[in-house]
Amino acid sequence: MRNWTKRLTLSAAAIAIAASAGTQAFAYISQEEELAMADNWIYEGGGSWAYRPAEREADAADSSESAAAPTEESEADVPEIAIYQYQVHSGDTLYKISRAFGLTVDELLAANSLQNPNRLTVGQMLDIPQAGTGFGGGTGGERPVVQRVLSSTLTAYTAGKESTGKTPSHPAYGITRSGSKAEEGRTVAVDPSIIPLGSTVLIEGIGLRKAEDTGSAIKGARIDVFMNDLKEAVEFGVKKNVKVFVLGDRSA
Repeated sequence: MRNWTKRLTLSAAAIAIAASAGTQAFAYISQEEELAMADNWIYEGGGSWAYRPAEREADAADSSESAAAPTEESEADVPEIAIYQYQVHSGDTLYKISRAFGLTVDELLAANSLQNPNRLTVGQMLDIPQAGTGFGGGTGGERPVVQRVLSSTLTAYTAGKESTGKTPSHPAYGITRSGSKAEEGRTVAVDPSIIPLGSTVLIEGIGLRKAEDTGSAIKGARIDVFMNDLKEAVEFGVKKNVKVFVLGDRSA
């Protein structure tokens, strides 16, 4: 049986990740893709493959069009993979860290050159490849440092009486525990014993938020997402088992 070779157009970032992550970084080839590749490649024997000359001519003729408009296999279709850095804490193991990020130990080993994988150092930084988390990189291209990974329950709240007991005439209406004015798309309420006030959190499916507020019902890993509209807050409901990355700076 002949094996077909798949041509992949990858961005420089994806190439680096694929090289470090090993064969697990490549997707499986579907039957449709295999048939499509059979039209582009021919077997010449002796273990070598050649691209059909007719296809080379067609590629040359279409090069200007392909440069202007991305195809189905273009870079635009390559999934974005962000590289986080996790700061090792006391009691951490590779197995524990891999479970927190939904990876395998082998994937962590492939992404990091560890002299002794059985011995981690407190404060050590580990590269953590993550796909589809909604965070493309840090300011100036720096890798965000993940200090903690939580499985959280999300709810939503407003500045109104139904959530805070305050009316618009109250002098503290809309003011968070940290002293800032609550803002949709930025403010979340947290338990400061779990997530310190001022922390930046990346909530899976939501995005980046700032821990600026607290609440009497917000205990443990629960997070309250601020919204302006009461109806939207009610419709948000309760979302359980949402992965939350607590980010920190490199000096923390």
